[in-house]
Amino acid sequence: MTSRPRRAPILIALVAVIALVAGTLIWRSQADDGTDAAEALAASLAKGGTALDDEVLGAVRETGATSTVSLADAGQAKDGTRTATYAWTWTFPDDAGTWEYTTTATLAKGDDGWTPQLDPAALAPDLADDETLAVRAIAPECGTITDRDGTQLFGPRDVKVLGLDKSQLSADELDSAARELAGVLGIEADRYAETVAGAGEKAFVPALTIRVTDEGNYRLDDAADVPGFLAVEQERPLAAERDYAPGILGSLREATAEDIENSDGELQAGDLVATGGVLAAEEDEILGTEGLEILATGGEQDRSLFSVDPVDGTAVRTTLDDDLQRAATAAIADEDAPSAVIVLSASTGGVLASALGPTGQSYPVGLVGQYAPGSTFKAVTALSLLRAGVTPDTELECPETATVAGRSFKNADSMDPSLFGTMPLRSVIAHSCNTALLLQYETVDQAQLADAATTLGIGQDAPAGLDAFMGSIDPSDEGVEHAAAMMGQGRVLTSPLSMATVLASIQNGSTVTPRILADQEAEKVDVPTPLTDDETAQLQEMLRGVVTDGSLHAFADLPGEPVIGKTGTAEWVNSDGELKLHSWVIVAQGDLVVAAFVEDGGYGATTAGPIAREVLEQG
Repeated sequence: MTSRPRRAPILIALVAVIALVAGTLIWRSQADDGTDAAEALAASLAKGGTALDDEVLGAVRETGATSTVSLADAGQAKDGTRTATYAWTWTFPDDAGTWEYTTTATLAKGDDGWTPQLDPAALAPDLADDETLAVRAIAPECGTITDRDGTQLFGPRDVKVLGLDKSQLSADELDSAARELAGVLGIEADRYAETVAGAGEKAFVPALTIRVTDEGNYRLDDAADVPGFLAVEQERPLAAERDYAPGILGSLREATAEDIENSDGELQAGDLVATGGVLAAEEDEILGTEGLEILATGGEQDRSLFSVDPVDGTAVRTTLDDDLQRAATAAIADEDAPSAVIVLSASTGGVLASALGPTGQSYPVGLVGQYAPGSTFKAVTALSLLRAGVTPDTELECPETATVAGRSFKNADSMDPSLFGTMPLRSVIAHSCNTALLLQYETVDQAQLADAATTLGIGQDAPAGLDAFMGSIDPSDEGVEHAAAMMGQGRVLTSPLSMATVLASIQNGSTVTPRILADQEAEKVDVPTPLTDDETAQLQEMLRGVVTDGSLHAFADLPGEPVIGKTGTAEWVNSDGELKLHSWVIVAQGDLVVAAFVEDGGYGATTAGPIAREVLEQG
């Protein structure tokens, strides 16, 4: 609908007209007493955008604070001037507080109307003509991350920042000094030389930050001989030790240009950004929130006008157990291939430890790795068969080889040939007969196998505070892919964490959800087909048979509660076309569940088995 234009009145009373003449705001009012001009100035002051506003209030506006200005008192017109009083309120982001004050501004009447005579004191309280406002960040006290018993795993640490002071170097010395220092400290020379070249003429360019307690691990005497070398002592929030529980705690790094650009003004150069793990999930609680102080600067001495107190970080408690974490780290310390140990509490799902092999990996494979689980997945297959009417006593054929849809499968070369023939399901699981389970591919379809996997925790969402892969199995696979899935190959993918969850669910008698935040209540998983008491008892019995009669016989003499578990070996081909083996073990004793994995290993019992046993012995 089109509105009809209104005819403008011939006479307009008491309406202010705002004109911009040579950069000065002028109000013309037919009432000609300056009241309307004083009122209009309030809206203009709140909006900002003038050169004076940018100079005086720019730093405050950059914090994201919003201002409202109201006319508190229009004052009295006298001799062609009027001094008005304005009430200012600044509202800072994230409920950080408000700053309220009053200022005065004089308006003078000229031939063209009323013109404000603005100076810095009209914008902020009691500013001199040479003063502006500056904002200083007030750093909060950093909080901590602890294990379940309160042992500090992450928090403020004394460090030394090692680097080059460019003010001590001539231009032709920069590249050689950067490369020499990089060589001494063991960092990438080209990248550091490029960073040094791009920094300011008098900048200190950090190369490496080390804990004071780790000084003995670095060639600091050699570094001191490098021209321009400087070591700056600081305190920074860090993990208790380098590479402690990788992927669990997360890490801090300086904000990149991209971080700053995408932060909507929340980040500045030098700010720290949390990445991954508990740090990223609980960043505000751990790092706290910066406060700020607004200063009047430019005079003889800076003056504090207003401040917002920082919110200090607090302690965030995790489910980790420091003793078990160190035991898991020690158990896997000699592995050269990507490898991992995960320890869970069967009753709570708490991640008690997450350790990685010391070399050969750049990400936490125990949490996010995606691997065929091999025969450890037979725990899932066994559940699907129980639901199809097969019992632990049901006799199954275990030939040396089996062919499904034109593809031939065989048992592990380590399997005793005298076992080939007919055996009950409990023996199939104990001795890990591949062919016996492959030949049951028509007894359960892929959807039923996937449902059993869901019951045991595969495919659920990653726990809060963890970047994790919880496994996947496509319920629509058929033929060869379905048959291969029955023995943990095909397109089935899991992580050590997800396979630990499978055994934890069996030990617990219901689907377990892993968690890392100790003060977060354990979630009850709603699965289509919950685990029954009978299924739990039968699965535990068969997995106990792996220890008493099968490949985990080395665990039979462990003191304490009975150990249950399953070994696994999965074939894979590396980039050179060589056939390799993933080595798996999942074991549980009492409330402890351990998954050990080596990407390039041997059979589960021989490579991963000793690692898992060492952890249980320490638990």
